[in-house]
Amino acid sequence: MNKIDPPEALAADAGRRTRLADYAAIGLFTLAVFAVLRTAADVMAPIFAAIFVGIILARIAERLTQLGLPYVLANTLVVICAVSLGLMLIIGLAEPFASLLARAPDMARALADMSQPIAQRLDRLLGELGQSHASAAAAPGLGDAMGWVTAFLGRLTPALEGLLIFFPCLAFFVAGRDSIRKQMVLAMPERASRLSTLKTIAAVERALSQYFATTALVYGAVGALTGAIALAFGLSQPLLWAVMTFALGYVPYIGVSLITLALTVAGFLTHQGLFALAPAALYLAVHLLTEMAILPTLLGRRHEVNPFLIFLAIVFWGWMWGPVGAILAVPLLVTAQTVAEALMAEPDRALP
Repeated sequence: MNKIDPPEALAADAGRRTRLADYAAIGLFTLAVFAVLRTAADVMAPIFAAIFVGIILARIAERLTQLGLPYVLANTLVVICAVSLGLMLIIGLAEPFASLLARAPDMARALADMSQPIAQRLDRLLGELGQSHASAAAAPGLGDAMGWVTAFLGRLTPALEGLLIFFPCLAFFVAGRDSIRKQMVLAMPERASRLSTLKTIAAVERALSQYFATTALVYGAVGALTGAIALAFGLSQPLLWAVMTFALGYVPYIGVSLITLALTVAGFLTHQGLFALAPAALYLAVHLLTEMAILPTLLGRRHEVNPFLIFLAIVFWGWMWGPVGAILAVPLLVTAQTVAEALMAEPDRALP
């Protein structure tokens, strides 16, 4: 029976302890990073949003440069157009949004009327089980809705502060993107690691560009169709419906639920009977066709992400950064997946 010499056993034990210490240090560092991101959510969320949008704008500027425009002029033109478009959307949607917000009490009453039969049945069921409480089965009231509106308005000031961070970060990131990328590559100690870093950055930019370009076209079409549905059925502010649908399209599961619920309530405010469900039903049909057929075909298997991971990412980043985190969850997941694929493929490149 072979015996391991005590020095070899001690060396193996020391190696295991060293690995455990390394894993513990990495775990503590990761927890510290997430704690900082959580604490500085109002600052970090707009910065990350600016980075993702800046990557897309920088790719557009590269195309303009290839067409003959000077580098500085292309970057400046892209940033000015993007900021101008964002400000125009904010200003243009301010009045429709205020009008829709003014109808919040009516929407709350309609939602309460819709949920009343369900609440009564639940109350009877709980009564039969001996657990009925008047407050437990109460339908959502006007006070609850107005409390939600008040809380939402209280978040407008941090949102405006986020915009003041987002737009300057976007401009500076696009202007200094090449310098940032060069510094990241030169920070690597060896030529092989520099080449690997450069390829990883290029892969991330390519994946994000394809994801955002494809989803922007698809969600833009879905938003336009939703606005047309709202206009055809006499719902107020069809442009606002279109923009809301486009923005919430980037929040899987939650976005479609919110739009469907809002269209249902707006339908009952405008029409009577089952016809009131037509806008929500048509939107759901368009959404299902998009998510199940069009998007998978356009994105392909390369950018397929497990739906369970998408859900976990939305829950986690929504808890970390709120609505902005929920929107950024899938881009962050796509970035992590691309980096992981690049790291796993790196040993294969080293083989002869």
